[in-house]
Amino acid sequence: MGPEVYIFNLPPKETCTPTYWCLNGRDGKVACYGLRNNFMLPSVVLSLQNRLEASKQEDFVDRMIGELKKKNPTYFRFHSSGDFYSEEYVGKVFDIAKECSNTLFRTTTRRRDLAEPIRELNKLPNFIVRESLDVNRDKPVMGLPFAAMSHMAVSKNDDLYKCVDDCVKCEYSCWKEPVSIFFDEF
Repeated sequence: MGPEVYIFNLPPKETCTPTYWCLNGRDGKVACYGLRNNFMLPSVVLSLQNRLEASKQEDFVDRMIGELKKKNPTYFRFHSSGDFYSEEYVGKVFDIAKECSNTLFRTTTRRRDLAEPIRELNKLPNFIVRESLDVNRDKPVMGLPFAAMSHMAVSKNDDLYKCVDDCVKCEYSCWKEPVSIFFDEF
C-alpha cells in the first residue's frame, strides 16, 4: 500500500461473504489473501479478532476518531482483510470518516446485502468504496466503482485504472478518484 496508509482489518470468515473462488481459487487453494500468508499467523488472527470485538464496542467511533486525529493520516484503508459485517458497523465507519474529513478513506466490499448503507458511505467526499469482483461474482451490481482481477472480462474496459500495487509509485491515484480498478491476481 505505502508508508502513508493506515489500515484497520477484520477477520474475513466472520465478516465477509466469500464465494467458491475465495475459498478454493483456481487450483483448490485459498484465493482470498485474508485467508493465507501472514494473515494466518496466530498473532495476526488474534489481532483481527480483537479488532472485530473493538468495533462492536460503544466507544469504537470515539476511540477511532481520537486515534485518527492524533496521528492525522493522509490515507486510511478499511478492510484489506475482512469486510462490513452489519448496517450498524457501516454507520460507525461513516461517522468516523465524516468526522475525519482530512483523511482519504477507501475500502472494497463484497457485502451486497448491505448495499444501501454502503452507497451512503461512498457519498462522503473523502471515502471511496469499491465492489470486489471475482470469477464467481463477475458483474458489479451495487452502483459503486469496482475492483477486479486483470483476467476478468469486466477489466477490459478502457475506463479502468490498472493498479500497480505500489501506492507511492502511482501517487495514490485510486485514493483520489472513484475509478474502477483492475489488478493482477497474486
